[in-house]
Amino acid sequence: MPLAVLLARLPDSVLILLGKVLGGIRPILERFGGSLPTTFDLFSHRNTHILGMTFYSSAPLRHGKYVAKLLYAPLSKNVKVLEPQRVPPGAGKDAFRDMVVDFFRSNSAEYELRAQLCTDTAKMPIEDATVAWPEKDSQHVGIAKITFPAQNPDTDARRAFGDDVLSFNSWRGLDAHRPLGSINRLKKLVYEASSDFRHRVNNIARLEPSDVADLPD
Repeated sequence: MPLAVLLARLPDSVLILLGKVLGGIRPILERFGGSLPTTFDLFSHRNTHILGMTFYSSAPLRHGKYVAKLLYAPLSKNVKVLEPQRVPPGAGKDAFRDMVVDFFRSNSAEYELRAQLCTDTAKMPIEDATVAWPEKDSQHVGIAKITFPAQNPDTDARRAFGDDVLSFNSWRGLDAHRPLGSINRLKKLVYEASSDFRHRVNNIARLEPSDVADLPD
């Protein structure tokens, strides 16, 4: 925790330099079977295009009568090829947003959602989100394809709707996909408190969209 607090207070220029140094050290350690501490490892990976990234849920959730962790990965070729694309130096603080807007201006994209079922709670703990579940014991299996059409996701109306009206809370889904584990129970309290404060201060009612038609153009 003290190290995380220190890193959060460092200026961007120092973090960028730290990332370059750790990025050079990490492959050397891996060659000899070693690894960086988790906190430092975060800074050692290349800064690549967000639409080419694969995302994992660190904490599990209910998957009907099962328990699972989820993976969200590029599926269509036009986003798969973005996986190694580096963010240009000096791209600015809104680099990811600008790259997403530029891509979807003339492209659609497909992603796959995959589930990794819990088959052994000793190897795949539900309460400890820091433990990665071994793929050799339970592989991620595709369960859905998500398609995004070409669009402008960053209009003034959509930006205001996302910033001021919506709330982001992993607990607002179906009970059949209820988040599990201690970190998710904590996040429920934090997300709700944050949303309540933001909507109260901005004097804007919170809305839970039920259809894509609820989203502004």
